[in-house]
Amino acid sequence: MFKLKNIILYGLTVLLLIAGMIFLKEDFLSFFRWWLLVFILGIIFLPLTRKMFSTFHDSGYLFSKVIGIAISGYLMWLLSSIKVLKFTEVSCYIVLIICFIFNGILFYKGKEEENKTLLDPNHVFPMIAEEVLFLFLFLLWAYIRGFKPEAYGTEKFMDYGFMSAMMRSDYMPPKDLWFSGGTINYYYVGQYMSTFLTKLTFNTVNVGYNLMLTMLAALSFALPYSLVFNITKSCLGEKYSNRKWIPRISGVLSGAGVSLAGNLHFTLYYWVVPTIRKILGIEGDFADYWFPNSTRYIGYNPETTDKTIHEFPSYSFILGDLHAHVINIIFVLTLLGILFAWLLYQKNKYDNHERQRFQIKQEIINPFIIMIGFFIGLFHTTNFWDFPIYFVVAGGVILFSNAVVYEFRLKTLLVTALQGLFIISVSALIALPFTLRFDQISTEIMLVDAHTPFYQLLILWGLPVTLIIGFLYELAGNLESKSKADKPDFKADKPNFILFRFLKSLSPSDLYILVLGLCAIGLVIMPEIIYVKDIYSGDYKRANTMFKLTYQAFIMFGICSGYIFAKFKTLHHFHWQKTFANITLFLFLTTLWYPVVSVKDWYVKDKSYKDFKGLDAAKFLNEGDKQEDYKAISWLNENIDGTPVILEATGDSYSDYGRVSVFTGLPTVLGWYVHEWLWRGDTDMINQRAADIQTIYTSTDQELVQTLIDKYGIEYIYVGKLEQTKYNSLNNDLLKKLGTIVYSGSEGVNETYIIQIEPNG
Repeated sequence: MFKLKNIILYGLTVLLLIAGMIFLKEDFLSFFRWWLLVFILGIIFLPLTRKMFSTFHDSGYLFSKVIGIAISGYLMWLLSSIKVLKFTEVSCYIVLIICFIFNGILFYKGKEEENKTLLDPNHVFPMIAEEVLFLFLFLLWAYIRGFKPEAYGTEKFMDYGFMSAMMRSDYMPPKDLWFSGGTINYYYVGQYMSTFLTKLTFNTVNVGYNLMLTMLAALSFALPYSLVFNITKSCLGEKYSNRKWIPRISGVLSGAGVSLAGNLHFTLYYWVVPTIRKILGIEGDFADYWFPNSTRYIGYNPETTDKTIHEFPSYSFILGDLHAHVINIIFVLTLLGILFAWLLYQKNKYDNHERQRFQIKQEIINPFIIMIGFFIGLFHTTNFWDFPIYFVVAGGVILFSNAVVYEFRLKTLLVTALQGLFIISVSALIALPFTLRFDQISTEIMLVDAHTPFYQLLILWGLPVTLIIGFLYELAGNLESKSKADKPDFKADKPNFILFRFLKSLSPSDLYILVLGLCAIGLVIMPEIIYVKDIYSGDYKRANTMFKLTYQAFIMFGICSGYIFAKFKTLHHFHWQKTFANITLFLFLTTLWYPVVSVKDWYVKDKSYKDFKGLDAAKFLNEGDKQEDYKAISWLNENIDGTPVILEATGDSYSDYGRVSVFTGLPTVLGWYVHEWLWRGDTDMINQRAADIQTIYTSTDQELVQTLIDKYGIEYIYVGKLEQTKYNSLNNDLLKKLGTIVYSGSEGVNETYIIQIEPNG
């Protein structure tokens, strides 16, 4: 039977790869190299991953991929930051070899029974099954992305530009493509990880951008699947052998809840409201649903002066921005996986009566605590908001598990404090090369003066919050039932008696889901009390705070949902549970139609399979009125090495300005204005640069122009349609006297050319 299952899985793998060749066409080889590299990384890092995920049915196989990306990528970044190795393809493979040797030593020194388990065919089967799942999702998202692959609109220019700049950088931090002479003062390490994988797979940013995005979408389903599969399996215990389908279903529901689901705004305005309006003969704004509406509800419908953002992963994957919070999803999910593995480790310690033996090495210097510190430190460099959020989440899991293990004795607080101190120390050390060269953007916390109407909170968060409250009520009911049945003889004055009994009554699965659920509710409530002050003011002052906090709440709610549904449907202890589960599950399932509607509208509306464009994110430049830029940018990429400064027009964020620096990685004097304002916090300096750029393009004073060119170290001046249009008094004659025309495209009103500045002016 096992051999037959293996044959089926291997056959599916081959069929998926054949399908990839057919549907991805000329991009299949790039896709295959990427998938193969991530597969190899997962295999290489299995010995290390096994140290933490030994209780998982798959030894943490899917998490091993992310751990491999994170550790090897971080090591390359670190060595580049301290200028030991240049950030090149050769250096990336040197780092990979170092990681291989390290894990080989771990495997060699590992216990014989553990190594046998890793190689046991029956143990390998779930790994192969999960690999097939990941490959299918990766391929599906890559195909969908191929209908709209362009890195154009919203934040895509910034994300693509970061990768382009890093492809040209020898050392970290990379030069700021939109602020020549400076380095990127933003949380860029997520885009660095994308570039690291792009170099390892010998791809270009053109394709690497979309492969990273689609891999994230695939892992954002697969990782919660693996995590919740093991959470449910642990809960079922001996009952698992007769109910193997339950963990699979709960895993699928949580995978969908994290990576595919929308919120109830979609259900309400896509189905309910249009149906009611149709019955009543009323036309309205939401008769035709537009997928971003579910992320821009508070302050927009109805229109108010308190406009907020409440995005979620499915929207991010469909929109296509490779932004910091999107890249960090897989690292967040891996940390959450480690935290559950920690709980199982703690349970084993408690069951074996090891709680009395306090040892520093055992309690603090162990793989779990070290890796928790590593990932939290990594968050400081990839998406800072996740740094405090998951320090608190990790602290909650660790504190409550210690409370059970040490039975609320003083040792509970002592051990937790030491572990917390060690985690924050490790995280600070991990982030140190980044923080030493980074100017903090915003840290001021303010009280809000506007609040979300209750009905809007109910629409956006009512379903998951109700699910968590129902779960908590069930746990409390179980404790009360056990108390009546057992009639324990405890002293009434025992400290924390009720809380201790409650925590002790919980399985690791219940405790974990409860902590995540309560933390998620806290993240929803927090933007109703405080916000972090940044450059966005007036109607949008709490938008970014709500966005970053509730995004993580959505992920945690998604993980909780699959487990709670499975438990309530199969292990219900009270009559109300089944009805409660049926209603909430039905509502949850309605939100899973969100990506179907959104993908159709954003990617494939009025298209057929013949309209597949491929995975080249820069190919759109070779269309319409952008073709002249495409030719000139291609010339720069083919002929310019290093990172010389190139001058192009500056302009507003979310516009076409900055396109040359974005698609070449060459630094320009000033790119998107608002973004540099956010990163630098100095409008005077930015305004001066904008004025100097205009002077260079329009002045008749050659000496003044040359002085400004020397000031910024400009080696190339780019003149295209945007420059001709923005600076309508652009002085072509003077500019052409400054150096040699190395590229010339169209002539006339929108003449396109590139000037290489003469060394002596």
